[in-house]
Amino acid sequence: MMNTWLKALATAFIFLTRIPMPTFDSIEPEDEGRSLLCFPVVGLIIGLLLLVLAKALFPLTSPLVIAALLVAFWAAITGGLHLDGLADSADGWLGGINDVDKTLEIMHDSRCGSGALVAVISVLLVKFAALTVIVEHQLWLALIIAPILGRCVAPLLFVPGSFPYTTYVQPSGIAKHFIEYCPAMARRTTLAVVIICGLIIGDLSAGIMVIGSCVLMLFLLRRLMLQRLGGATGDTAGAATEMIEVTVLLSAGIVLI
Repeated sequence: MMNTWLKALATAFIFLTRIPMPTFDSIEPEDEGRSLLCFPVVGLIIGLLLLVLAKALFPLTSPLVIAALLVAFWAAITGGLHLDGLADSADGWLGGINDVDKTLEIMHDSRCGSGALVAVISVLLVKFAALTVIVEHQLWLALIIAPILGRCVAPLLFVPGSFPYTTYVQPSGIAKHFIEYCPAMARRTTLAVVIICGLIIGDLSAGIMVIGSCVLMLFLLRRLMLQRLGGATGDTAGAATEMIEVTVLLSAGIVLI
């Protein structure tokens, strides 16, 4: 059983990051399903690495430089996976108005249009500005919690019975096995992670405001997904991950200062 879950954890890291992991003869659909439960753990490790980098640089240079390096490191360690989802979603939304099939077709296109460029640059700029505040005021917990909550998005969207469960509209997409074989306990575990993050990020009111902001953001994004696609895709989940990370950083920078 331990080896089973270690393989699932490694699968999550392989999918979500560029951190070197042991190689396996094969990764079964069940491993991919169980790995969805491990997504918040991946977020924790990303957050800890960001924290180590920020604290190592803090005595040496300005918050502006540290924030810029954190943005670059954050994108590099994830391989730009969620930024790619954001780019594809922005292009699809811009070019496929009132046409589900056209939206999905544009999202599958590997080329970047103007919507992708604007969306990615805007998110990176906002992340940079928020991280400057986070570093300047040494709000280190926010640096850890942002990637954790970002990686709670997929379990919350795709595990039946959880809020806000959303139909996966690409039956042959990359996330198919993750969703089909995910343990039911993923929804309870993910909700528990969200609650714990809210409790530790600050006092009760701060936690409510940060988590409340994330819930509102995810609700609005899900509404857009349902209106345009009737559900979610891997790309829209990636876009939502980026938006939740930004929401955590912004809200923490506002309520914790």
